[in-house]
Amino acid sequence: MIYHNAKLIFIHQRKCAGTSIIRSFGLKPAQPEWHFLNNGVLDPEFSLRPMDYRVFAVVRNPWDRFVSGWKYCEATKSLSLEEVLRNLPSEGHDYRHLTRPQHVTLFHADGTPAFHDLLRFETLQQDFDAFCQRTGIPCRTLPRINVGNRGDYRTFFDATTRRLFDLQYARDAELFGYTF
Repeated sequence: MIYHNAKLIFIHQRKCAGTSIIRSFGLKPAQPEWHFLNNGVLDPEFSLRPMDYRVFAVVRNPWDRFVSGWKYCEATKSLSLEEVLRNLPSEGHDYRHLTRPQHVTLFHADGTPAFHDLLRFETLQQDFDAFCQRTGIPCRTLPRINVGNRGDYRTFFDATTRRLFDLQYARDAELFGYTF
Protein backbone atom coordinates (compact mmCIF):
# COMPACT_ATOMS: atom_id res chain seq x y z
CA MET A 1 0.00 0.00 0.00
CA ILE A 2 1.13 3.50 -0.61
CA TYR A 3 -0.46 6.38 1.27
CA HIS A 4 0.73 9.67 -0.18
CA ASN A 5 -0.91 11.94 2.41
CA ALA A 6 1.50 10.71 5.11
CA LYS A 7 4.30 9.41 2.85
CA LEU A 8 3.85 5.80 3.95
CA ILE A 9 4.40 2.44 2.28
CA PHE A 10 2.94 -0.66 3.90
CA ILE A 11 4.33 -4.10 3.01
CA HIS A 12 1.31 -6.38 3.23
CA GLN A 13 2.25 -9.67 4.85
CA ARG A 14 -0.62 -12.03 4.18
CA LYS A 15 -2.51 -13.27 7.25
CA CYS A 16 -1.09 -10.42 9.36
CA ALA A 17 -4.03 -7.99 9.52
CA GLY A 18 -3.01 -6.28 6.30
CA THR A 19 -6.59 -5.72 5.16
CA SER A 20 -7.36 -4.03 8.49
CA ILE A 21 -4.34 -1.75 8.17
CA ILE A 22 -5.02 -0.78 4.55
CA ARG A 23 -8.74 -0.18 5.11
CA SER A 24 -7.94 2.04 8.08
CA PHE A 25 -6.35 4.44 5.57
CA GLY A 26 -9.62 4.59 3.62
CA LEU A 27 -8.40 2.59 0.62
CA LYS A 28 -10.46 0.06 -1.31
CA PRO A 29 -9.15 -3.08 -3.08
CA ALA A 30 -9.94 -1.62 -6.53
CA GLN A 31 -7.53 1.28 -5.97
CA PRO A 32 -3.96 0.80 -7.23
CA GLU A 33 -2.61 2.31 -3.99
CA TRP A 34 -3.97 -0.76 -2.12
CA HIS A 35 -1.65 -3.10 -4.05
CA PHE A 36 1.47 -0.92 -4.40
CA LEU A 37 4.59 -2.83 -3.23
CA ASN A 38 2.52 -5.30 -1.20
CA ASN A 39 5.18 -7.94 -1.80
CA GLY A 40 7.95 -5.77 -0.40
CA VAL A 41 11.43 -6.44 -1.76
CA LEU A 42 10.02 -9.10 -4.10
CA ASP A 43 8.25 -6.41 -6.11
CA PRO A 44 10.49 -5.36 -9.02
CA GLU A 45 9.50 -1.73 -8.39
CA PHE A 46 10.63 -1.77 -4.75
CA SER A 47 13.98 -0.18 -5.60
CA LEU A 48 12.08 2.62 -7.41
CA ARG A 49 9.90 3.53 -4.41
CA PRO A 50 9.92 7.11 -3.13
CA MET A 51 12.90 7.07 -0.76
CA ASP A 52 11.40 9.72 1.52
CA TYR A 53 8.43 7.46 2.36
CA ARG A 54 8.37 5.52 5.63
CA VAL A 55 8.04 1.74 5.12
CA PHE A 56 6.24 -0.38 7.69
CA ALA A 57 4.89 -3.91 8.01
CA VAL A 58 3.20 -6.28 10.44
CA VAL A 59 4.64 -9.67 11.40
CA ARG A 60 2.91 -12.53 13.17
CA ASN A 61 3.95 -15.57 15.15
CA PRO A 62 4.89 -17.89 12.25
CA TRP A 63 3.10 -20.96 13.67
CA ASP A 64 -0.10 -19.01 14.26
CA ARG A 65 0.15 -17.37 10.85
CA PHE A 66 0.62 -20.74 9.18
CA VAL A 67 -2.43 -22.25 10.88
CA SER A 68 -4.45 -19.19 9.87
CA GLY A 69 -3.33 -19.53 6.24
CA TRP A 70 -3.88 -23.30 6.20
CA LYS A 71 -7.48 -22.89 7.38
CA TYR A 72 -8.07 -19.90 5.07
CA CYS A 73 -6.90 -21.30 1.71
CA GLU A 74 -9.57 -23.34 -0.11
CA ALA A 75 -7.03 -25.84 -1.45
CA THR A 76 -5.58 -26.67 1.97
CA LYS A 77 -8.22 -26.22 4.64
CA SER A 78 -9.59 -29.76 4.32
CA LEU A 79 -6.12 -31.37 4.36
CA SER A 80 -4.17 -32.44 7.44
CA LEU A 81 -1.42 -30.18 8.68
CA GLU A 82 1.18 -32.80 7.79
CA GLU A 83 -0.18 -33.14 4.24
CA VAL A 84 0.04 -29.39 3.75
CA LEU A 85 3.55 -29.12 5.17
CA ARG A 86 4.74 -31.94 2.89
CA ASN A 87 3.10 -30.35 -0.19
CA LEU A 88 3.29 -26.59 0.26
CA PRO A 89 1.74 -24.46 -2.49
CA SER A 90 4.48 -23.18 -4.79
CA GLU A 91 2.81 -20.20 -6.47
CA GLY A 92 -0.06 -17.76 -6.55
CA HIS A 93 -2.55 -16.83 -3.86
CA ASP A 94 -1.95 -19.87 -1.65
CA TYR A 95 1.83 -19.45 -1.85
CA ARG A 96 1.56 -15.83 -0.68
CA HIS A 97 -0.90 -16.66 2.10
CA LEU A 98 0.66 -19.86 3.34
CA THR A 99 4.06 -20.91 2.00
CA ARG A 100 6.05 -17.69 1.64
CA PRO A 101 8.02 -16.89 4.81
CA GLN A 102 7.53 -13.39 6.14
CA HIS A 103 11.21 -12.42 6.09
CA VAL A 104 11.58 -12.83 2.31
CA THR A 105 9.47 -9.73 1.65
CA LEU A 106 11.02 -7.66 4.45
CA PHE A 107 14.78 -8.03 4.02
CA HIS A 108 17.03 -7.14 1.10
CA ALA A 109 19.33 -9.82 -0.31
CA ASP A 110 22.19 -8.45 1.81
CA GLY A 111 20.15 -9.00 4.99
CA THR A 112 19.31 -5.36 5.69
CA PRO A 113 15.72 -4.55 6.63
CA ALA A 114 13.50 -2.96 4.00
CA PHE A 115 11.30 -1.38 6.65
CA HIS A 116 11.52 1.44 9.16
CA ASP A 117 8.81 0.17 11.50
CA LEU A 118 7.71 -3.35 12.33
CA LEU A 119 4.42 -3.89 14.13
CA ARG A 120 3.38 -7.18 15.73
CA PHE A 121 0.06 -8.85 15.07
CA GLU A 122 -0.16 -9.94 18.72
CA THR A 123 -0.09 -6.32 19.95
CA LEU A 124 -1.43 -4.74 16.78
CA GLN A 125 -3.60 -1.90 18.08
CA GLN A 126 -1.01 -0.85 20.65
CA ASP A 127 1.81 -0.97 18.07
CA PHE A 128 -0.31 0.85 15.49
CA ASP A 129 -1.15 3.60 18.00
CA ALA A 130 2.55 4.08 18.76
CA PHE A 131 3.30 4.11 15.02
CA CYS A 132 0.63 6.78 14.45
CA GLN A 133 2.10 8.91 17.22
CA ARG A 134 5.65 8.56 15.82
CA THR A 135 4.55 9.47 12.31
CA GLY A 136 2.05 12.17 13.22
CA ILE A 137 -0.96 10.51 11.62
CA PRO A 138 -4.24 10.45 13.54
CA CYS A 139 -4.74 7.38 15.72
CA ARG A 140 -7.68 5.22 14.80
CA THR A 141 -9.17 1.93 15.89
CA LEU A 142 -8.28 -0.78 13.40
CA PRO A 143 -11.25 -2.69 11.98
CA ARG A 144 -11.34 -6.42 12.74
CA ILE A 145 -11.64 -8.15 9.38
CA ASN A 146 -11.30 -11.83 8.37
CA VAL A 147 -11.03 -12.96 11.99
CA GLY A 148 -10.91 -16.74 12.39
CA ASN A 149 -11.91 -18.80 15.40
CA ARG A 150 -9.81 -21.95 15.40
CA GLY A 151 -8.17 -21.96 18.84
CA ASP A 152 -4.54 -22.07 19.93
CA TYR A 153 -2.13 -22.86 17.09
CA ARG A 154 -0.08 -25.17 19.36
CA THR A 155 -2.88 -27.73 19.46
CA PHE A 156 -2.40 -28.46 15.74
CA PHE A 157 1.28 -29.40 15.89
CA ASP A 158 3.00 -32.63 16.91
CA ALA A 159 6.72 -33.55 16.76
CA THR A 160 6.56 -34.42 13.03
CA THR A 161 4.73 -31.29 11.94
CA ARG A 162 6.96 -29.09 14.11
CA ARG A 163 10.03 -30.57 12.39
CA LEU A 164 8.49 -30.06 8.93
CA PHE A 165 7.47 -26.53 9.84
CA ASP A 166 10.96 -25.63 11.04
CA LEU A 167 12.46 -26.65 7.69
CA GLN A 168 10.55 -23.81 6.02
CA TYR A 169 9.94 -21.20 8.72
CA ALA A 170 12.66 -21.35 11.39
CA ARG A 171 14.23 -18.16 10.02
CA ASP A 172 11.01 -16.18 10.63
CA ALA A 173 10.89 -17.34 14.24
CA GLU A 174 14.55 -16.44 14.71
CA LEU A 175 14.49 -13.04 13.00
CA PHE A 176 11.29 -11.86 14.66
CA GLY A 177 11.90 -13.40 18.10
CA TYR A 178 9.03 -15.87 18.22
CA THR A 179 8.97 -19.13 20.15
CA PHE A 180 6.51 -21.97 19.92
